[in-house]
Amino acid sequence: MNDHPAGRITIGFVNRFDARDVRSWSGTLYFMARALEEHVGDVAYLGPDKSRATRFVVNTTDRINRLSKRLAGKRLVSDMNRILAMRLAHYFEERIRETNCDILFAPVASTEIAHLKTDLPIIYMSDLTWANIVDYYPDFMNLSARERREGERIEAAAIGKAEALIYPSEWAARTAIGHYKADREKVYTIPFGANLEQAPSRADALGHGLSHPLKLLWVGVDWQRKGGPIALECLARLCEIGIDAELTVVGCTPPAEFVHPRLKVIPFLNKAVPEQRSRLLQLFLDAHFVLFPTRAEATAIVLSESSACGLPCVISDTGGVRGAIRDGVNGLLMPMEATGIDYADKIAAIVERPDTYRELVVSSRNEYEQRLNWDAWGRSMREVVTQVLASRRQAGAPLREAHVS
Repeated sequence: MNDHPAGRITIGFVNRFDARDVRSWSGTLYFMARALEEHVGDVAYLGPDKSRATRFVVNTTDRINRLSKRLAGKRLVSDMNRILAMRLAHYFEERIRETNCDILFAPVASTEIAHLKTDLPIIYMSDLTWANIVDYYPDFMNLSARERREGERIEAAAIGKAEALIYPSEWAARTAIGHYKADREKVYTIPFGANLEQAPSRADALGHGLSHPLKLLWVGVDWQRKGGPIALECLARLCEIGIDAELTVVGCTPPAEFVHPRLKVIPFLNKAVPEQRSRLLQLFLDAHFVLFPTRAEATAIVLSESSACGLPCVISDTGGVRGAIRDGVNGLLMPMEATGIDYADKIAAIVERPDTYRELVVSSRNEYEQRLNWDAWGRSMREVVTQVLASRRQAGAPLREAHVS
């Protein structure tokens, strides 16, 4: 194995974007890389791919889609396409040859690894599969037949190539096993942590107490998909039944027709700016509930962040949210058909029982400390990497001598 001063393995981080940039995939790639460094081994960043050839493929895909949408009303090609996959394989094969890696970690990188030729073991991580997203997320409900086939083929190739598959929810893991016939022994469910540079102290997180006004927090950039209209209906209902409530929306500006005197809008907060990051954290600490009536969700980092702040979520039971939220522990799961009135009635029932609310606050923080943090994720990944490398040894594959931290 690798010739490291401390005998640590080197993990090749495969993703065409820059995992060192906290803005990549809402910071999740950044925090994953840090957790691997802390608990598993050294990380070699094989991306980002800023090559002219890759930019040409991506730009051409964009032009094709703009034309296809104008003429046929649907996308023709997505990022899950053969030409981009072949180009990325060529790029990463060169980077792997230049870097002394022991194992590859490919988060949300099905296109990057679908055509990749390497003798190194690959761990593929995603929050969903292609079969999960098609006809579920709004942007994937009007795909061309070509795009559906290409996405399916690339996802199947990536899953088949990996020696371990990591998902944050059973929802995604079941599809990998049932639809793509992944070996059950290679599939692991590991929830995501909270993308916080520094989580609040336990004392601060447990500081929530029911008071007036009742503060609801909604965070997202997609008003419709994240259930913004339902959240606003919930606010209106609470006010109608005599509960002094307010709703703060962070991350977008609702359409003009969605107005209420108790609605506050913060269009954007940049986590990369310390002052804005602190303001967002304070909003979590000041709120009483996160309101999240999402219509489609693979997973959401905001759920782990809420638990870090001792803040219960009232959330629709859809997609992969159960990977982070346990009903009655760190949130309240609502049926998809629930209206804003239903959400308000559920919240009102909790408001009438302060002891129950207090228990939710404490158990929410406990969920963060026990499983919804990146250290827990890193320790679980260490076990996966150890098993993958041990399987390689048993199979007689040549490995350099080193150890997993």
